[in-house]
Amino acid sequence: MILEKICDEILRSDNDITLVAVSYRTESFFKERKGAKSLQTKEDIEKSLADAALRWVTRRSHRTLGEPLYAMAKYEKAKRITLPLGMYGIILCSVLPTSDAEKIATKLIKIVKKHADSI
Repeated sequence: MILEKICDEILRSDNDITLVAVSYRTESFFKERKGAKSLQTKEDIEKSLADAALRWVTRRSHRTLGEPLYAMAKYEKAKRITLPLGMYGIILCSVLPTSDAEKIATKLIKIVKKHADSI
């Protein structure tokens, strides 16, 4: 399963990543880092993916700014990085609140580009 492979690679890319959730068309998959304290239920993660996909459609409508690469949000207990997976997918990554989310987002973009042709 390609989504599982992408999740595994993203988790390996940085120790500050605690959760990866991927949705592509009707398929979704998520994985948490072993030993990380779970902050969301499976249902919460699925809802987050759906909400993020809707927000991403809005971001893509701002064509004068160029194609969106990623979005970040900082919460009390985590930072969240969202980026597209092709035209029909979305990736959510939760990272530690003290992490360098910009650096991690750059790594994620490279991973997504590598898998763009296989989805």
